[in-house]
Order: sequence, then C-alpha cells, then structure tokens
Amino acid sequence: MLILVWLLTRCSSSAGPVRVAVVGDMACDPADPLFAAGGAHCRSQAVSDLAVALNPAAFLGLGDFQYELPKADAYKTVYGPSFGRLKSKTIPVFGNQEYKVQDANTFTAYFGDRITEKRGYWSTDVGSWHIVVLNSNCSAVAGGCGAGSPQQTWLAKDLAADGKHCALAAWHHPRWSTGIAGPDPRTADLYQTLYDNKVELVLSGHEADYERFPPLNTAGVRDEHGVRQFVVGTGGQAHYRPAAQDDAYDELGNPVVAAGRPAGEFVDYDHHGVLEMSLSEDGYGWSWHPLEAAKPVTDSGSGTCF
Repeated sequence: MLILVWLLTRCSSSAGPVRVAVVGDMACDPADPLFAAGGAHCRSQAVSDLAVALNPAAFLGLGDFQYELPKADAYKTVYGPSFGRLKSKTIPVFGNQEYKVQDANTFTAYFGDRITEKRGYWSTDVGSWHIVVLNSNCSAVAGGCGAGSPQQTWLAKDLAADGKHCALAAWHHPRWSTGIAGPDPRTADLYQTLYDNKVELVLSGHEADYERFPPLNTAGVRDEHGVRQFVVGTGGQAHYRPAAQDDAYDELGNPVVAAGRPAGEFVDYDHHGVLEMSLSEDGYGWSWHPLEAAKPVTDSGSGTCF
C-alpha cells in the first residue's frame, strides 16, 4: 500500500522549472574593424559565455544571429565558436540580417532541422510551455503579418488548438520599444492575436538594448490581462542609447519616452547581456544578466500564467 501511494505521488508531481536563455543581435561581421578591436562592441564571445554558463534547456535566439552579411564562413568562424555552442538547443527566430542573403539561405542551412518551417513561423513545446515562433519580417514572409494573412491565421488556429496553460511568442522586431526604432506597428495584428488568446509573453530583439514592459493591451496600456514584452537585442554586436526627445532625460539618465510610446518598467541601454527565463507549470521568472556590470543580475521578477 505504501509503495502504491509513493508511486502515485511520484507520477502526479509536476516537473520543475525549465531554464531558457534568451538574446538576439549577436555576432559581428569578421571584417568589421570593431571585431578585432574589442571594446564596447563585438562581444558575442563574452555574452555567449554567460548563456553557456546558464546551461539552459533551450536557447531562444531572437534574430540577427550574424552581421553584417551572414555568409556561411561567418557562421563557421564567428557565430559557431560563440553562440554556436548552443546550436543543438537553439530555437531560431528570423531577423532582418538573415534576409540579406536571398531567402535567408545561409541561416536556414546553418540551423538545418532546428528551423521547423522556412516561412519563419511554427510552434514547439519547452517543458510545460507552448512556444510560438513568428516572422516579423513582414515584407519577406508571404502575405505579411496583418489580420487575415496566412501567418496570422495560422497563429490564431495554433493557439486555439493548443491545450497548454502557459504560452509565449518570439519574433524579431518589438511591438513596443523606447529604443531607436520605437514601436513597430507591423506586428500589431499578431500582438492582438496573442492578447485575444491570453498569451503571457512576447520576446523580441532588434533594438540594441534590454527592456522589460509591464503587461500591455493592444493599445499599449497597462492591463493585468495583457501581454508582457521583453526586448533583448544585447547578444554582443552593439548596444546604444536612443536620442532623447528634446534633449530631455529623467532622473536616472534615460531619455524621456516619446509621446505615444508606453514606457518600460526597466531598461538597460548600456550593457550586452542574456535574459534567463525560468518556465514553470504555472508561471515564469526572469533574470537579466548584464555583461560586466556592477551586479551579476540587475533585473528580476516573476509572473503567473492566466
């Protein structure tokens, strides 16, 4: 009897949290003068060391893996020895750099079967979480990103059919940002679909900074039922601050957010780094690991699934 109770308890216990390392915008072109010079740019080797040290179950690469022209030799000599160490664990997101080669051919060739669908959108599961990879290169993906497009239609069906409690989406160009490019309206209908289906998180790169937003609705207004977005374009290629609106800075030295842009809850314009996500059955945690900062983790927290 005691053995039966032990077996039932063991079978019903949930698995522990799954660690996922997250970052985009990674390796410099080997011909970039800054690649050999060191300094504040071209730090993919050091940033990848942070990611490898986390020993993640999965590595979510948020696009722009290899600058400036992603040739096969560059994947081999620059990306490979750095983030390529996590290749077998990588979930690759299509960035705009990938399309500098026709149809992102060198990117898809390098990652092979790690890319489930060459259109750039598919889904997979990591632990108890449902992961949706989307293609925000809206002029490159057939039909674009708008309502009724093949991608948005697929997304709605995929989320409606999924029975998992927790879900996140990943694409390259952030819907919300206080960085140089700012909010990207091209992904508004994809974000709407996430919101309608109670998706917890969206992760993006592209901007050369780290930023965390509160859960927001489709108008960019704080909403407890909204989608929380992280921007993690800090994989080593560069980091930079946006120009201040009317040369105005807040008390922390950050540029004042332009009108119409939701403000992030935390932003780091000054460091490369890796976002660590801990995905559990009922929620998630995050830890921002900035490279060579005064503290090893400067932003952390947790949230629950809907």
